[in-house]
Amino acid sequence: MGKKKAVKKVDAASDDRIPRKEPYTSARMGAVLERIREQATRMSALARALDDAKIDSIVVDGHAMLIRGLNQIENFLDNASRAVREAKTARETL
Repeated sequence: MGKKKAVKKVDAASDDRIPRKEPYTSARMGAVLERIREQATRMSALARALDDAKIDSIVVDGHAMLIRGLNQIENFLDNASRAVREAKTARETL
């Protein structure tokens, strides 16, 4: 007997999914950058607080999420850079 094909389930939860590809303008990229800057400022303040309190180290829950998030940002930057190169090439070949 052959394999059964998977059937997509249509439900309300699927409407909440973020599209895989989204258009980004310079302004939208700037807003993302501002959010990253705010997060970097908070992280810098935490590092300073550790130094000021003379704390050698702390154990933080969610470390793996941080590493995955940083990797995702790297992947996004690579994809965005490629998209910029492709857009430039497409515009020049017109």
